[in-house]
Amino acid sequence: MVIALWVVACTSACWWLWQTVAFMRTVATVPRLAPDPSIELTEGVSVICPARDEGDEIEAAMGTRLSDASPQLEFIAVDDRSDDDTGAILEALAQEDSRLQVLHLEDCPEGWLGKVHAQQRGVDLATHDWLLFSDGDTHVEPGTVAVAQAWAIEQRADIVAFTPRIVDGPWMLRAGVTALMRMLLGGLKLWEANRDDRPRVMGVGAFNLVRRAALERAGGLEQLRMEVADDVGLAQIVVDAGGRARLATCPDGVWIRWYRTLRDLLRGTEKGCAKAGSRAKLMLGLAMWWLLLVLELAPFVLWAWWPIAPAIIAASTGLVAVALCLSVALRFSLPRGWALLVPVSTLVTAAILLRSLVLAIVRGGIRWKGDAHTLAAARAGEKVQL
Repeated sequence: MVIALWVVACTSACWWLWQTVAFMRTVATVPRLAPDPSIELTEGVSVICPARDEGDEIEAAMGTRLSDASPQLEFIAVDDRSDDDTGAILEALAQEDSRLQVLHLEDCPEGWLGKVHAQQRGVDLATHDWLLFSDGDTHVEPGTVAVAQAWAIEQRADIVAFTPRIVDGPWMLRAGVTALMRMLLGGLKLWEANRDDRPRVMGVGAFNLVRRAALERAGGLEQLRMEVADDVGLAQIVVDAGGRARLATCPDGVWIRWYRTLRDLLRGTEKGCAKAGSRAKLMLGLAMWWLLLVLELAPFVLWAWWPIAPAIIAASTGLVAVALCLSVALRFSLPRGWALLVPVSTLVTAAILLRSLVLAIVRGGIRWKGDAHTLAAARAGEKVQL
């Protein structure tokens, strides 16, 4: 029994220390930028915003974008088969600002994901040499696009991604978002995103600014027509074609009300299982889920064996875990109160992931943005391996 406690305590300590190192390396290599309305765009930017059933947020989000008065910006909103008043709201906004044009889609061709198809149709209408792909519910403050373009030019980058600040949302999102961010930091090795000698790249659906010429060299969005992780895929194909990618955080310039209802949250997180590619790999993921859950919770459970040595190790690890979660929340502007409740955050995140895994195993596929896709179809169009 004591040996088992030693193994669990030490393994869990290594897990949390590894996450801490991953966070520190990310902070050291991924800068935090801020919007600056005094900076002017040196070249025009076409902002392409796909939107589907975003009626509860599209007016406010697009209003934030349009508050940037730069004449170098054009806005292309693509209403992708919405069943609510998204299209009508966009048309009303277009009447108030001539820089905004609205495209309404009634169908999606076979062999394309709806969002990627909507983005491609936006590209067809764009007139500028820089393209900003940004989800319809994303708020982009004045001066943010100019800062991104200036940084891209300084870094000689072909694509720049900004991570956003997440505000509001259902309680499960606020409770689990810090844990999700920790997984991204370690699982995606974000500290390598700005290194040209590493294959790791990162894109962000809220804010991906790319040179049009670089996208064309990469073969265009047709390369991503069935890529669920289209945001990361955009960066991947640009880099594969010889381009350079850069990642920064910009919580004051880009923010979203991500998954505004519990239903949206649960449905939205299902798409990640498409990367498994098969039921067998999903079952392996389910086994890994149990292992990671033990490693995450061990520091807070082993205190029950106080004062033997494994419990002392666990207590020390627990302090490291709380400090790490609070640091992640502060760095990425996430809910601080929930970040301190590490076991609760872990359990909430684990429950969301478990649901997604089980549904994908049962269905043999995923549902995303109102469309159903088999695991085989998602794997056939895959450009990104996470």
